[in-house]
Amino acid sequence: MPENVLFVPECHVDTALAYSLLAGRRTFIDHKHGIPEVGNALQRHADAGRGPRFVVGMVDKDKKFANIKKLRRFTESYQARTGPDCRYCIYQDPAQPAQYLVVLEPACDTWLWEAAAAAKLALAEFGLPPTLPGFIDAVKDDEAEHDPRLERLLQAIKKAQPPGYRELATFVASVMGTEGEPGKKQRGGASPHP
Repeated sequence: MPENVLFVPECHVDTALAYSLLAGRRTFIDHKHGIPEVGNALQRHADAGRGPRFVVGMVDKDKKFANIKKLRRFTESYQARTGPDCRYCIYQDPAQPAQYLVVLEPACDTWLWEAAAAAKLALAEFGLPPTLPGFIDAVKDDEAEHDPRLERLLQAIKKAQPPGYRELATFVASVMGTEGEPGKKQRGGASPHP
């Protein structure tokens, strides 16, 4: 497994998902607070021209996303899941092919709620609200990545392997070198920016 991989999630829920996808390997994760900070971190690595072999940003496609200029360089669609649930797109920077941007749609909290539904998991069994608004409120905490309820839910989602989670986990495994290298595009898609 490479030591030169870095995942840069934008919020605490994204960080919890990254922990799950990376099987708890926290040394590969550099949590940033907010989409602009993820953009800054990815730009610093691109400008340095050295550092991790692969850098993967993980952000939500919310109202701030389109305004982050430093993320506009991620124009090449590498892989996408368009629905009906757990939508995401993975973009690649054509000038920095070792940099990827995972964009969860509309946001990670909704994405996890949909993944739990796809896995037929009852959120109440994990001590989490079953409605989407209640679930979003419950996981907005600054310590979400350390919330035992969310950790248990993510373990159950990982075990159930609903399609959206499985596809994203396969991409992460390829970046980590545990399932081949990222290679040719899997599915096309439009640029994330208008």
